[in-house]
Amino acid sequence: MAEHDEELEQLRYLYNAYTQEYQSVVSEMNNYMMVAASFDRNIESLEKVKSIENTSMLVGLEAGTFIEVSTKQVEKVITNVGAGYLVEKSVEQAKEFVEKNSERVQTNLNQLMSQKQRLEKEIIDLSYKINSRDEHAHL
Repeated sequence: MAEHDEELEQLRYLYNAYTQEYQSVVSEMNNYMMVAASFDRNIESLEKVKSIENTSMLVGLEAGTFIEVSTKQVEKVITNVGAGYLVEKSVEQAKEFVEKNSERVQTNLNQLMSQKQRLEKEIIDLSYKINSRDEHAHL
């Protein structure tokens, strides 16, 4: 009986550990999805940059404050390349840079999805084992 209790306790420990890891993976996936959506919006904006040449627009500063600006021919954009470094790039170079980063994010998302699916299977298997051992203990 003690061996059965110890085995059941180990299964419950594994179940809890896998559940915590699963929650962590889901949270990380949500973060990556927000980054991916940001990259998608960035790519879309870079594709439309020619349409805003020679126009006036409002640019948000902070806390609901805007300034009106006029654009000229847009040939270069300032791109954040990481760690707070900004680099001037052509619109096409900036778009390629963002697309490469977007691909990396998508690769990481795919890996996390595989990990999530593996954890789901483990959690279901452990749940089944725990429930079947619990049923046998009560017989």
